[in-house]
Order: sequence, then structure tokens, then C-alpha cells
Amino acid sequence: MSNKNTIASFLLASAAFFAAPLGASERLPSDARPLSQIVAELERQGYAPIVEVDLDDGRWEVEAYREGRKVELKVDPRSGAVLSERADD
Repeated sequence: MSNKNTIASFLLASAAFFAAPLGASERLPSDARPLSQIVAELERQGYAPIVEVDLDDGRWEVEAYREGRKVELKVDPRSGAVLSERADD
């Protein structure tokens, strides 16, 4: 993936994050990793492009493509670990 695509993915993920206000229950833990690090790690794992990022129940919900298939991920904001992956139809 080119650096240009990585930057575009980050900007898209950042825009999705800042566009929606977080409710009282939608707060990141104080020890959460920066979203930019999580996005970069997901891209290294082959999830690209990343098309949407939302915070839901204290976890990142990420829509991305992997091997040509659209997937939805649940990602731990502290570790950046993918907690679940499912096809997103």
C-alpha cells in the first residue's frame, strides 16, 4: 500500500471519529492507544482500505477490506487487538 493510501485511510478514519460526538457511554479509556497507531497496525495486517471507524460500547468498530472482502472488526482501544471479524454485507 502506498503512503498516499495510508494517509487517505487515516484521514478518513479520523474524520469518522471526529464527526460524531461521543456520548457519556462512548468514552475512550484513559490508556487507549492513539487511533492513528491502531489504523496503521490494521493496515499492516492487511485491512485496507479502512472505510469507516466508530466507537461503540467502548470498542472501535472498523469497516475495512481484506483480500477484496468487506469486513467489520471490533478492536480493543487499549491493545489494538482485533476482538472479532465478520463479513460486512
